[in-house]
Amino acid sequence: MPIYTLHHQVRRLDEELCGNGRKYSTEDVLFSGRGKRIVLGKLIAEGGEGSVFTAHAASASPLVAKLYHPNQRMRWREQKLRLMCSRPIRSPWREILYDELRRFVGVLMPRADGVPLGAFAFHAELLQKQFPSWTRYDLTRLCLNLSESVHTLHRYGVVLGDLHPGNVMVSPDGSVCWVDADSFQIEDYPCSVGTEQFRAPELHGNFGDFLRTRSHDAYALSVLLFMTLALGLSPFARQGSEEDMLESVGKGVLPYPFASYKPPTGFYPPDTPGRYVWSYLPRKLRDALGHNFTCVQRRDLRPRVIPGYLARCLQQYLRDMEPDGRRDHPIYREILHDRPCPPRNLMEQMIPNICTDCGIRFREAPDDVARRLRQSHAKSLCKLCIRRRSALNQAFRNSTTNH
Repeated sequence: MPIYTLHHQVRRLDEELCGNGRKYSTEDVLFSGRGKRIVLGKLIAEGGEGSVFTAHAASASPLVAKLYHPNQRMRWREQKLRLMCSRPIRSPWREILYDELRRFVGVLMPRADGVPLGAFAFHAELLQKQFPSWTRYDLTRLCLNLSESVHTLHRYGVVLGDLHPGNVMVSPDGSVCWVDADSFQIEDYPCSVGTEQFRAPELHGNFGDFLRTRSHDAYALSVLLFMTLALGLSPFARQGSEEDMLESVGKGVLPYPFASYKPPTGFYPPDTPGRYVWSYLPRKLRDALGHNFTCVQRRDLRPRVIPGYLARCLQQYLRDMEPDGRRDHPIYREILHDRPCPPRNLMEQMIPNICTDCGIRFREAPDDVARRLRQSHAKSLCKLCIRRRSALNQAFRNSTTNH
């Protein structure tokens, strides 16, 4: 039987209860699938499915035990966890836990160290507080690790399904660890939970009623990568209301250009620091992310770009930012600004203006004002609109040359 088995229909789950009706607490003893004695430590958390305890075993690394509530100890859950544990991969799960009569109780896992991605990466101040030495280079390295880990799970037949920032623990070195792994989809065992912001636009209905594909993970991963690089900014966010953004998701309209795509008139990114990040990404990475966001809505028959290709694009981006690379300049490594912040005295001299293209208020240096006044035909444009015009002009020249 191949490692990766594709199914088109959700398995009919065996809802029979297979565990005991006991609730466990600190210092109770359980047994792993190999008969190893496991002692429960302190309670860490408790939710709708079960409780999480620290766990202690002889000569073992720090562990946690997730014990399901008595009404959640079902036959299908044990079967699914057994299938996950059989995969030849260094995985987030380790062994199934049983009581003394070998009745299913829960699962034993390595303890994940780190900080949840959503707790720091989507706000510059939180990021600088949590990891003060990090730059855009480190965020890109984090995105590379995310893409590689999803690609590895896909190779071994696991679809994450509920891929969102709360399920990722990040270490100071940028390595990642996925949590809540028991909800992952494997073969025809569905992932019954999900997060709307990362739900592929072609999916409708209850999450447990259909099987996800690697393409659906690729969409969620692309949204997560963009939001990580842009400090929490959604790829579909634009100037306007939240209803406008939801409409953009459904129609696949981005406020950023890529490949042969040009944003419609009136679609501009919101006035936040993250809006400049897109223009600094390599062309192949922009095209891949943009395609993953919009291909279904635009009826583009080409499949979504897989996480492995996204990882290669991010790897090249990192090489370019290294010394002597094509992007070896501080502006590519800054977190918030597309160029180093000017000194305070220059900030006080900068003159407020309004962009004639997008209507955003911005400030320009006195030298830029003088240069524009000398060129009487020049419009007052913000930096984003200048880059957009430059990109469109370059695309037009390339298309003219190719024909």
